[in-house]
Amino acid sequence: MTKDKLKLGVVGCGRIAQAAHFPAVQKAKNVELAAVFDPSALLAKGAGMQLGVPAYTEQQEFLNADLDAVLIAIPDRFHVPVSIAALQAGKHVLVEKPVAVTASEAETLIDVLGKTGLQLQVGSMKRFDPGIARAQQVIAAGDIGRMLSARCWYRVMSELRPPVEATLFPAMLVDQDVRSRETALKAANRKTHLLATHGIHTFDLMRFLLGDFAVSAATMAVDGADHSWHGIATTEGGAAASFEVTASVHAEWTEGFQVYGSKGHISAEIPFPFSRAASKVRIFRAENSSYEEPIFGDTDAYKLQVEAFAAAILNGQPVQPTALDGLKALEIVESVNLLAARAEPDHRKSA
Repeated sequence: MTKDKLKLGVVGCGRIAQAAHFPAVQKAKNVELAAVFDPSALLAKGAGMQLGVPAYTEQQEFLNADLDAVLIAIPDRFHVPVSIAALQAGKHVLVEKPVAVTASEAETLIDVLGKTGLQLQVGSMKRFDPGIARAQQVIAAGDIGRMLSARCWYRVMSELRPPVEATLFPAMLVDQDVRSRETALKAANRKTHLLATHGIHTFDLMRFLLGDFAVSAATMAVDGADHSWHGIATTEGGAAASFEVTASVHAEWTEGFQVYGSKGHISAEIPFPFSRAASKVRIFRAENSSYEEPIFGDTDAYKLQVEAFAAAILNGQPVQPTALDGLKALEIVESVNLLAARAEPDHRKSA
């Protein structure tokens, strides 16, 4: 392409689009928001009016519009069919995580993608947090030496989440019928939904920082609606790693990682994503006993994500993370589910 801005259409005008993607696209320097689509007329028309763009309630009519690419922000079960429809309509795709519901479904998407000559990026926006990106650069450069040990955690707040989101979110358009239906579906499949929705962040982040790894053991604890997964893994380079994904904790949000190498150490505190703050990263170099604590100005990971997607498409460069990255993260989710089920106490299995 030989233009300055990517014409982008957004699929889905619900909660995540309004809270994260619409503001990001409006601020992105190389993106033009060209259209929105949602089967809910209330959401589509309301968003279209607020954003000043055409709004569609018919998918094919939307895909026939003058668009270079689409950002897909809809429930997980629709990611693959809508991504395939967009690709077949000649549009590049940025799709929310997880890329699919199952690894098998992701493989189907990758097969279709490979025949189109188009690009698909998975919305693992934490890779674009400048603090996390800096940590990855330091690790990849070998500044902390050979990795020995790593720990990652992701703990979603319970009672505190609604008021925190009410503070950070814009006023929301709500189609109550859609919200009730989606809430019921999530509740009916809570265990599967939680690990896929929240664990996928941790597993993609671990791959981003540590490279590929294999999970050797996992266990899960449940108390009512609260679920917690813990596991251990080994990286291809031989480092030992552990992880925790808990949804939810009756405390503040906490997420982060610690990586120890033969020449130093990196730690990070990752904020609640809708704060749009960068992670607080500390990089210790043993050779001179010094810490680096970088400070960043441009810290909206959602904006940086869509800008990186647009830049890759406009300049004919590969996107990151790819559909294959999305598949690998889903394979880890499925592995953790399987290992946790095997470790489940006999009395719980029989209950």
